[in-house]
Amino acid sequence: MSYFTKDCQTIAESALRDLDTFKNVGALVLLSIRQPFFVMPQQMRDVWENGRESRFLFGHKRAGFDFIQSHATRLQGLARIAKDSGDLDSYVLALLECPNLGIVKASFFAQMTVADGACLDSHNLKRLGLAETFFRLPKSLKLESVHKRIRAYNAVWRTEGDSAYWWNTWCDHVAAQTRNGFESGAQVSQFHRLALREIPNGF
Repeated sequence: MSYFTKDCQTIAESALRDLDTFKNVGALVLLSIRQPFFVMPQQMRDVWENGRESRFLFGHKRAGFDFIQSHATRLQGLARIAKDSGDLDSYVLALLECPNLGIVKASFFAQMTVADGACLDSHNLKRLGLAETFFRLPKSLKLESVHKRIRAYNAVWRTEGDSAYWWNTWCDHVAAQTRNGFESGAQVSQFHRLALREIPNGF
């Protein structure tokens, strides 16, 4: 069984029916921005204890957290529509309304809520030979241009593999970075289950 099947699909199924899981996914996605993934248990615990006052919701992350808390029911409804229709592009576009989310993290959010999408973070962009800024969205872009950028993003990751491929290979890649202290890709994947309020062993 792949990490994706065991963890991502389980999280997504829960996020579609349980609003707290959906909100936890949002918090995890925001906290993961420019942070090593092994610190997520500590940061998620702090958010559970302190809510929007968490010291880890710095910069625009707090605004993103507030947005998700306020709009979770609507976004969860859009996730259900996307799951039924397969229209990932429209769902990612809606997630971009959230402060501090660009295409990469919006797609990560989608991956964890509808089991479709891919997080082309700095690790994966480097694997593809692309610059970290390749999919950034200038504020001046018009809506149709944003649509095109989303379609291009989805086309790029789909040429290499499906959402499961990107989830599994990213987890293995992060585990291979020995400075992170992960024992395996399976452990990296398991850390995402923080969205289910499951604390990894040893944390």
